[in-house]
Amino acid sequence: MKLPPLGVAMAAITKNEGPFIAEWVAYHYLLGVEHFFIYDNGSSDTTAAELTPFVNCGIVTLIHWPLFPGQIEAYQHALAVLGPNCDWMGFLDIDEFVALPAELSLPAFLGAQSPDTDEVVLFWRMYGHSGHHARPAGLTIQNFTRCDPAIWQISKCFVRPDRVRLMHIHHAETVNRTSVDELGRPVRQVWMHERDAPTAQRVAVNHYFTRSYDDYRAKIARGQADGRSEKKLEPFEKWDFRHVDDRIVRMGPAVARLLDIVRDRGRQPMRYGNLTRFGVTGSDRNFVVASQSAVKAHLGALEALGVTGRLQHTNHGTAITTPDAPGDPLPLEALDRMCRAVPSAGRLMLPENPAAPAALDPSGLAMPEDIVGTVWAAAIIDVQARGWVEFAASGHLRDGRSVTQRRRQSLPETGRVLTLMTVTAEPFIPTAFTTLSSDPSAVQVRECRVFAAH
Repeated sequence: MKLPPLGVAMAAITKNEGPFIAEWVAYHYLLGVEHFFIYDNGSSDTTAAELTPFVNCGIVTLIHWPLFPGQIEAYQHALAVLGPNCDWMGFLDIDEFVALPAELSLPAFLGAQSPDTDEVVLFWRMYGHSGHHARPAGLTIQNFTRCDPAIWQISKCFVRPDRVRLMHIHHAETVNRTSVDELGRPVRQVWMHERDAPTAQRVAVNHYFTRSYDDYRAKIARGQADGRSEKKLEPFEKWDFRHVDDRIVRMGPAVARLLDIVRDRGRQPMRYGNLTRFGVTGSDRNFVVASQSAVKAHLGALEALGVTGRLQHTNHGTAITTPDAPGDPLPLEALDRMCRAVPSAGRLMLPENPAAPAALDPSGLAMPEDIVGTVWAAAIIDVQARGWVEFAASGHLRDGRSVTQRRRQSLPETGRVLTLMTVTAEPFIPTAFTTLSSDPSAVQVRECRVFAAH
């Protein structure tokens, strides 16, 4: 199975943009974006719930991304892992909307570029609060129509992913160093303030920086995904622009209709072991962060009960080892408790029934061929002598090549081990999962959970 090729895709990193993110996706979907790769940078609001219908429709892939700062890393990940399947990839924030003429779509606009063009740069049209102190009901694109009459030099971009050498927040460095503006004129690949005069005659990025003044306060308090925090709260008057540009207000009714259609598909609960589709993937580095969080949480619970556990970190995950003791201090149900604590829990693959008997030998069991993403494994292992356990996922990559990827967990101490780790570090279509130990009589996998991204 191969992923279908994508024409235009978009990548974005977000944190606590739940009230606005569905509109952003719907709007750009109507412009012709086929798929969205959204990196969740630790949201604690309704972001996941708002995106669930789009995930279920196959429009969004939601990626757990706890790194901070993590914006450039997310962009590089999108290019390296997801970009090869796309003709064009755009990088915008959730408060940025591409403004096109009514007769133009994004695929048509980008498809008309010269084959030599690596990057299309679109400049900011900066919007203020349009007189709103509190957040009004309705859509961003309809509520906020007053903007700075001057076009800002700051830009965002669409790139041909296979030609990018290095991604920045606002532009890329490409192989051929051929960037153009919305009119097809060459743009130097330099820091934005060193560029020539910006233009937005036909196409721009509407930047709804403040939304309402209350939303602006919250944004400044939240900080930025790239780690900078130098933005200060400016007075209401600074963002009280009088110039009106409402050319994309016309999209409001269509966006509202699409949101109604998508939401009618329902909102599946995002729970470990109870998913049929969940567009989550994760990089090796990010899963280490997530697994450490889960294991540390469980370790704290054990210590509160007076049980001593030893935490072990590896390059691909984490583990807790507890000594043999009466009363089974690390019960088998601890496995599911730990898996549920992983912030980016994905679809449970093995066993199909989480309430299956405790003894589980996953060796050779087949996995459905409808999973694309990082494969993760969690296991409880009884260790009577020092050794190791190896998890292996067999399947194929996007280009159809067959591959087996392995991860080995060293077991330097005897006792009962609770481990959680990545088995693959890139998008992957698994077909089988196996385990191997240094000595089956001394290292026994008591229970195993395998889960992956859809």
